[in-house]
Amino acid sequence: MKSNFWRPAIACACVSFFIFFGVLEKIFDSLPPSRVHVLGYQVAGILAFLGIAGIAIGIKILKKRQLLAAGLIGFFFVPIVFAILAFIFGP
Repeated sequence: MKSNFWRPAIACACVSFFIFFGVLEKIFDSLPPSRVHVLGYQVAGILAFLGIAGIAIGIKILKKRQLLAAGLIGFFFVPIVFAILAFIFGP
């Protein structure tokens, strides 16, 4: 029963990591350092909100659709980690 939840959650987290890392790298690669500092905190706030909303939806549908909930929770866990790291260590 547990493997039916954790395998898709970890797979979706890995996919999410590569997607978000690639997108964020493309966004911040061409910007000057002063703009990265300001924009980095704004993007971190958006990622935190996005992650919380996705995980909340995943928890809400956990009983009805376990695989979809696992995918949502796994996919939206990564933006929260990126946001927390950006708030702690800076963009």
